[in-house]
Amino acid sequence: MNTVYTVAFSGNGFLMVYNPVRKGWEMPGGKMEDNENVKDAAKREYLEESGYDIRITATTEMHGCHVCAAALLDKLREGEMHSRIFRELPDDLAFSRDEYDGVMEWARSSMLP
Repeated sequence: MNTVYTVAFSGNGFLMVYNPVRKGWEMPGGKMEDNENVKDAAKREYLEESGYDIRITATTEMHGCHVCAAALLDKLREGEMHSRIFRELPDDLAFSRDEYDGVMEWARSSMLP
């Protein structure tokens, strides 16, 4: 398992990036580098793709990937992809909606106090 992605929340919304290659919205993430831990990889990928910093609150494994739940922090620079805050999953997703449903439920519950 060498892939990580993150669901990061800002209030009731969550950030997604538009992947022009897959022609759909997805959570920022990607491949872990050698000797990189899950949290460091998630923060690096999130910053590269969205330009935002995050505070990771939980991690798990789903669908053969490491998944993180996080709080969305400041925008530090321009990301590689267009990003947007959503309150609900958009129709034009990069991956199957089935993959997102369980992940979103887990991520939201991980953010509860």
